[in-house]
Amino acid sequence: MVKLQKKILKQNKAQILFVLISLLFMQSCSKQPAIFEFTTEKVDIDIVDDLKKLKDLPPAGFLYSDTQYEIWKTCSGEWGGTVYFKNKKSGKIYYAKANCPVSVNKINNKYYISSSMSHLFGSSDILEITDPEKMEQTAKIPLYHPSIITREYESHSSQGTKALIDTAGVIIMSSFVYKQKLYSILLNSHNTRATISELRNNKFYTIQEIDKDFFSDEPIIIKESETHQKIYIQRPQPCILEIKENKIKFTSYTKNKK
Repeated sequence: MVKLQKKILKQNKAQILFVLISLLFMQSCSKQPAIFEFTTEKVDIDIVDDLKKLKDLPPAGFLYSDTQYEIWKTCSGEWGGTVYFKNKKSGKIYYAKANCPVSVNKINNKYYISSSMSHLFGSSDILEITDPEKMEQTAKIPLYHPSIITREYESHSSQGTKALIDTAGVIIMSSFVYKQKLYSILLNSHNTRATISELRNNKFYTIQEIDKDFFSDEPIIIKESETHQKIYIQRPQPCILEIKENKIKFTSYTKNKK
């Protein structure tokens, strides 16, 4: 009888130990390390004063440049938008529809065009372009101004492009690269939730929710490199989002000129 009790006790201890080890393993697996490091700062100055200090602002419509191409955009709202690739050596221009481009990123020699429009419920799409010179060719890049709305010159061709995602009810402010993955700053159609989301398997996966006041559909984006950009926002909250690798800094401006 004593031997049986000892045997049962030994089995119980083994089972308890197994359960404890399993729980610890599950907890360690469920706690994924944070991808991004967030910091915040408040400054008692006017954002307009900082904007005045900016030099070499990109011209209207300019999106991106590398050793091979200059990339430009036009946008006519609900009438369409276009992305243009100008070969720096040949001067030839290639274009395709993209309504309306907000940022360009490059991963493994492929270009990713993030486009967004706030019309109605809002819409966003991301195009992948492997070889811009497989797109249709055009004679020139039209002069772009945000207040000029026309359908006259917008492209209707998808030749040479691949749509990775095309969704309604979401607006993209900007996209950026970290560890060869594409992330986007999104706002839902009800203006209630802003997120940083990863493009994975042609879907957006939320990584981190952020304050919706740090979102604007009319930002000034200064791209320093593939992994470093500054996003200046005047409305609804004057602020700067600086993204450098996996470090994201939110700077709020508390002073406004009367």
